[in-house]
Amino acid sequence: MRIVGITAEYNPFHQGHARHLAEARRLSGADYVIVAMSGNYVQRGAPAMFDKYARAEAALAGGADLILELPPRVATGSAEYFASGAVRLLAGTGLVTDLCFGAECDDPDALARLARVLSEEPEKYRLCLKDALRRGRSYPEARAWALGQYDPALPLALLASPNNLLGVEYLKALFRQKCSLRVQILKRAGASYHEPFLTPGTAASAGAIRGALIKSGGTFTAEIRAQLPFLQTFRDYEGKTPITEDAFSLLLLERLRRNPQETFDSFFGVTAELSNRIRNRLDDLTSFSRSVELLKTRNLTETAVRRALLHILLDIRTCRPPACFRVLGFRREAVSLLAGLKERGNLPLVTSASDDTLPEDWLFADRLYESVRSLLHSRPFRNERRRKMLVL
Repeated sequence: MRIVGITAEYNPFHQGHARHLAEARRLSGADYVIVAMSGNYVQRGAPAMFDKYARAEAALAGGADLILELPPRVATGSAEYFASGAVRLLAGTGLVTDLCFGAECDDPDALARLARVLSEEPEKYRLCLKDALRRGRSYPEARAWALGQYDPALPLALLASPNNLLGVEYLKALFRQKCSLRVQILKRAGASYHEPFLTPGTAASAGAIRGALIKSGGTFTAEIRAQLPFLQTFRDYEGKTPITEDAFSLLLLERLRRNPQETFDSFFGVTAELSNRIRNRLDDLTSFSRSVELLKTRNLTETAVRRALLHILLDIRTCRPPACFRVLGFRREAVSLLAGLKERGNLPLVTSASDDTLPEDWLFADRLYESVRSLLHSRPFRNERRRKMLVL
């Protein structure tokens, strides 16, 4: 039996994601599709615009058979930590035989050449990277320069595309963890990752859909509806103020100002430089997004700062590997996957948050998200410990 694993955010689940699920099954010849999905916070360092249950329901309706949740520590990490945690989770099921991801480049050999150097970190590369960082280059710039110095023949242009970069990280994780999963690459179609607008007849990026929702104030316009194949799963969000990082501004500012003498470099992703900038600019910070703008520098990218601030808010100090298989939902015809996880998986199986196996910091992050959402959308608070997994 072949089972293909996919890592995703589905924020929201759109036409491109439905294509990915169908093509992943076709390319791998898989009997089932298991998705490792971000929960209520996503990799760019922000709360998800749509909660994890709505997104999981759309994914199950769109062709996924089982949804496992990535822990907040993994879901909000940089590409390296995100990919490493996702690969460890999927490989640890003992069920997944294939890994399918989308990329702008569908040449596995080209991506693997970059991933091999990054996984082995030969001495010449490490010295060049250290030198570039010492000279003040940002980490992405320093890494690309060091790779070029190590081997000018490497296809460095591929690293300019975000899905290629994440694909390289998946391959690097497979190399480092000595995983034998077969790799399937689906070339990205439709609008580019950074395309900010919705184009009729073209599958838009999730970012463009979120941007359109922010612009419309939460109204699902005809253009937005055309991009969402399972619109009914997001019905609770129709006409509601979109959830963005700025909905968490007061919580973040209270946390940062709780102790004016506190340093923040004990939090995951917070450098000494960023910790000092936070302390020096505390009086100037007025919102989450404004804080990111004020704190970023040439060496500290916007995304890195956003992730660091989210880690402070969620009290994330390390990025440990996943501690359990948290099932968000499954399709009835795939119920055998649960028994397979319990029998062959290397982690405890959690099908209800009432199970004490679920780490407290995970529950804290979900309580925070639901508290903000219930206030923003004037709806009752839903306790994560009482939520049931989805069965379609």
